[in-house]
Amino acid sequence: MAKLIGSAQSTNFGENLFIRKAQEFLDDQYIIYWNRQIYGREFDVCILMPGKGILVVELKGWREENILRIENSDTIIIKTNEGETLATPQKQARGYRFAIERHIRQNTGKFPLVFQMVCLPQVSKDFYHRKRLDVVLDESFTILKEDLDDTSSFYKKIDQALSEAFRWKRDPFDSKTMLEVRNLYETDIDLDKDDESEIGKGQVHSYHQHDYSRFYYFSEADELNGNVIEDIKVQYMCGCKLYCVFSKKEQMLFVLNALDVALTQKGLVRNRDNIEIAFDEQKNHIPPATSVNDMFMGFHCSMSVLSEPFGKNTTSFVIHNGKYNRSQESILKKLSEQSQFNFEQYEVEHASPKKNIVIRAGAGTGKTYTMISRIGFICYTQNVPLRKMADRIVMITFTNEAADQMEEKLKTYFRNCYLVTSNPDYLEMVSRIEHMQISTIHSYAKDLIAQMGTSFGYGIDLSITSSEFYRRKKITDLLDEYIHQKRIECGNDYTDKLGMPVYAIRDSILDFIGKLHNKSVDIETIEPQDFGTLLNSEGHGELHELLASVIPAVEQEYLGELLENNKIHLSSMMSILNRFINDPDSESRIRELKIDKGAQQFMFVDEFQDTDDSQIESLLRIAQVLDYNLFLVGDIKQCIYRFRGAKEKACDQLGIDKNPEKWLEFSLRRNYRTDKYLLDIFDRSFAAWGEMDEELLTYDAAKDKLIGTRDYNGKYLTSKSRFYRRLPAANEEMRIPILVEEIKRIQKRIQYEESHGMKLSAKEKSIAILVRENWQADMIRTDCAKLGISVHTNTGGDLYMSQPAMDMLTLVNALVHFDEADYLYNLVTSNFFNLDIPKSNLYEIRMKIRNGKWRAKADEKEQVNYLINFMNLMLANTVDKNNRWEYIVASLRTQPVLQAIRKVYSTLEPWKHFSDDPWKQHYYQLNIDLLFEQLINACNVDRLTINTLQEHLYNSIISQVSVDSRTPASNEEESTIQCITVHKSKGLEYGHVILPFCSASMDFIKRTQLHISTTKCQGRYRIGYSMSVGNSGQTVQNDFYDEVIEKSEKAREETRILYVAMTRSIRSFSWVEVQGKQNLSWQNLIETEV
Repeated sequence: MAKLIGSAQSTNFGENLFIRKAQEFLDDQYIIYWNRQIYGREFDVCILMPGKGILVVELKGWREENILRIENSDTIIIKTNEGETLATPQKQARGYRFAIERHIRQNTGKFPLVFQMVCLPQVSKDFYHRKRLDVVLDESFTILKEDLDDTSSFYKKIDQALSEAFRWKRDPFDSKTMLEVRNLYETDIDLDKDDESEIGKGQVHSYHQHDYSRFYYFSEADELNGNVIEDIKVQYMCGCKLYCVFSKKEQMLFVLNALDVALTQKGLVRNRDNIEIAFDEQKNHIPPATSVNDMFMGFHCSMSVLSEPFGKNTTSFVIHNGKYNRSQESILKKLSEQSQFNFEQYEVEHASPKKNIVIRAGAGTGKTYTMISRIGFICYTQNVPLRKMADRIVMITFTNEAADQMEEKLKTYFRNCYLVTSNPDYLEMVSRIEHMQISTIHSYAKDLIAQMGTSFGYGIDLSITSSEFYRRKKITDLLDEYIHQKRIECGNDYTDKLGMPVYAIRDSILDFIGKLHNKSVDIETIEPQDFGTLLNSEGHGELHELLASVIPAVEQEYLGELLENNKIHLSSMMSILNRFINDPDSESRIRELKIDKGAQQFMFVDEFQDTDDSQIESLLRIAQVLDYNLFLVGDIKQCIYRFRGAKEKACDQLGIDKNPEKWLEFSLRRNYRTDKYLLDIFDRSFAAWGEMDEELLTYDAAKDKLIGTRDYNGKYLTSKSRFYRRLPAANEEMRIPILVEEIKRIQKRIQYEESHGMKLSAKEKSIAILVRENWQADMIRTDCAKLGISVHTNTGGDLYMSQPAMDMLTLVNALVHFDEADYLYNLVTSNFFNLDIPKSNLYEIRMKIRNGKWRAKADEKEQVNYLINFMNLMLANTVDKNNRWEYIVASLRTQPVLQAIRKVYSTLEPWKHFSDDPWKQHYYQLNIDLLFEQLINACNVDRLTINTLQEHLYNSIISQVSVDSRTPASNEEESTIQCITVHKSKGLEYGHVILPFCSASMDFIKRTQLHISTTKCQGRYRIGYSMSVGNSGQTVQNDFYDEVIEKSEKAREETRILYVAMTRSIRSFSWVEVQGKQNLSWQNLIETEV
């Protein structure tokens, strides 16, 4: 019998009847509240139904003879002792339902199912229909006289209402939630009590009312009856992902048309991978079903037709949520071979969420799509409200751009889910994604340090700096101090023994520290013995001793000063985090970061092959303490950041061999980027590199060979030089002319194809010239321009050398020195005002005032007033006509500095003076935004003054802080030619790729550069180095540096860089080969016999 909680018995026969029957029919797990107050209103009955939801019942004990008629299709007229009365019980019930929902949500943060019913215990079904009460009261939500006859009838009616209400998609009403709701209405509830014993063991509720995915195979004999189509359609519109393999194209079109009809009826249209609202009734699905060939890819929908007849004994079947047996797995693999169905992605997506996963994702294999699909699957399997999953998922990307793209794609995915299903949970998830931890590993490290760092002396408002100005100054101070002391000890000729000028030593130390930080070395903890000993002890011992002593001292003092100012240098972020998390006292602090203590969490790491040992160690430790299951995506063949500490064997550090039961490994080989015939040619080169004695590329054809899905060059197989082309050059002088000729040939091919009706996307038409070094890109841009070819370059690290940065410093200088003519003149003639005022005008003013005498300070005002007058005239012609230079200066005292400066930009729009070219104007705007972002991240905004801002900008420009500027996206209609480094092309794709510089030796180590290597032995660093000393050409090298190993590693890295360059291409690949070069180089690795 259900537990009744309520006040005195009612005198209403109908109410007493329902309460008595409900107690009788429901078991003791159910709670019935009778006549309770909420927000000043009293509801009749509220029933807590474990595992299901909350039922609100509006009781009406009307006798049939007192129900007179229906008015306005929504009101029942009742006869009472006072006369006729209007009644709207359904509206009353809905009002109580909304009040209870709001009460629960405000007090528990949960949104369980609350549904309403109206009970007429004295009204028969016959009378209900005869009086047309069904117009006002939905029969599924109305309890009538016959529904109270027995238990079966009662439950049947409740289930009817539940089946409708479950479509509303609410939080599960589990045992814990039920206790929290009871605690709102009862005073003796113990929330810490084992809730299973309170509500009953074994109660399991599925939050989802649909499958996550369904795989359908339709045999040739299957006619696809209406029930099957309806089931597919209903599942899809509820949020189920469809994978379908058909024996006949007619079957695929039948299903696709049915889905299109369902979307159209809901006011939606397909637009390739997305769903859009059809604001225009004439808007059509893209692509239309009539243009689909043997494969269709849309949102939550992958369909393909078999390329050849399948086994006749295989009948149609369905697989739910990726749960297949071994025989079905064998069939799925065969179907994948004979259709466009990608079993590799399907297998990864549906793998057990309880395992750590490593994915070997080859170039162009759709790893981003797979990661997003995996997130969708995990959100489903955790059986909790979607908004909670936003706190349980962390995504680590290699660049900020990749993080932004991933965030946008996740938003798009859940936005599409919402449009299809109308489930508000998906819309809420879209808003929650902005608060998800999707960032680079350094941003993630900053957040962790800010949250845990109080015990190490850091505050919550931690700021990041990337400027090298103060580190350089610290090096100068400590170096001078060290040399001064050594002169006292060893004599004045000590500096001569160092073998190089002091300024060069200072630069070398700064370079040394930067390279150590690139490898995430915690320089504060290293000691002089970690630098080993010189190979040749004769000479340069003093320099070696200096480096080993000064480098750790610089970092200790510099990082100490940063700590006092609650700052961290970007380069030392990972080493500081590693120190934190390896401190035995930090584990409890780390565990406090977990929001949902009992929940499983998930960490996705993209480009895992580019993480260094320290980063891997940190991520593994965090995953262990915070219960993260790892999902690591990478490709060792694309490990090209060895200079940042990345190692080809990154996966070896995971310890998979020691704990194989915790890991699953997969490969993605189906390529969606490059022409399949081009891939077959590439494979010959890749396989050959892997078979060399040096094993220049780790390549196993069975696991690594890319399988093409695109056909761009099938019609050119008799002349493969159209898409795979060696460009021989007799000498170095012919390199650029041959490059220009190749560009023109490709442009003619594009023009020919488009003139013959071929539709090419902007990517398919793009031409990329890939190089190794920035000077090569600059040379190509300059030399190609002389030959009539315009080439865009983005050499990177140039933000603080760009015109937007220079203009910003000009503005800030003028605001600091607002009454000095020299600074105002620079501003007036800059892009802000762009006034052509000859400097001779100022000279004439000065001469008039001087009259042969030295001018007084007050006389300078004339020049200042002259310039300000011109500025104010121009400001008066802007949107803010009352604006004046004096007001701008004054605003620095009343507004935050950055806000005041931002207003100057919006008023004067300097990008319009920078260029008439819209692309260049956009470039200027993008980098102004980036500068503001850099300033916000690097400075304490609350304490920022115009003087500290000027100092920060000046230091960043003088020390040439390396931050990549932003480049506008190309116009979709333009066929642009870009020249960038291979490293910058990582993750991108181009229609046509050209490599103009392929003759450089791959294992050559420049003697003029500093080279370092780091290893760990028994917990201590072993820092190897080799560097050139002065102009003598002599090399200083210690015993920890092995040049043979370094040459071998460099050659292997150069091979991987070549692999990345080749796999950027979509339609064609060509390279310049300088004749007579027999060294180990790119041009001698690329296969020429095709």
